[in-house]
Amino acid sequence: MNQNEGHHNKLQKLYETQKVALYVLLGLIYSGFLGTQLGRIQAISDFNYTLHELLFVPATLALYLGPVMFLVYFYLLIKYIKKRERGHWGIKSAAKTISVIASIVAILIIMNHQSHEVSTAGIFVLEQKHLVEGKYYLVIDERQIKVSRNEYQLAEVENEYLVSFIWNSRSKKGILETIEPVK
Repeated sequence: MNQNEGHHNKLQKLYETQKVALYVLLGLIYSGFLGTQLGRIQAISDFNYTLHELLFVPATLALYLGPVMFLVYFYLLIKYIKKRERGHWGIKSAAKTISVIASIVAILIIMNHQSHEVSTAGIFVLEQKHLVEGKYYLVIDERQIKVSRNEYQLAEVENEYLVSFIWNSRSKKGILETIEPVK
């Protein structure tokens, strides 16, 4: 009984250790993602640029420490799985695992999409105007830029404008930041 109890205690300690490693890994990933999203908000940069820069510290830490923590967690997980007796996962464990994996996949998809965003500014000729399903678009430099109704109505095709917009290099669609007519 004593040997079995010792095995159970080691197994429990290993389980707790891999659980802590998972929480540290998730903390790094979630705080890095949150810091990146908050750092993208222009109002924070306008309010306090130092705060804006500090918001990217968790993302930088996650970039360097995340892979190391993943390897540590994966090692501990494999070690735990090998030592425990065969058994079925409970619904609660399966639900936790699925939600963690789904959240990490969602973060990766969002970050991948955002990594292809480009900010462009300059003097451009308005090529076309489109109204699609109640949404207003201007075509500038072969990119479809979403605008407000007011901007759509004031802009005239074939005129030059000083424009700044953010667009995605994969979809060639974007959002207007500023537009001013060139005199």
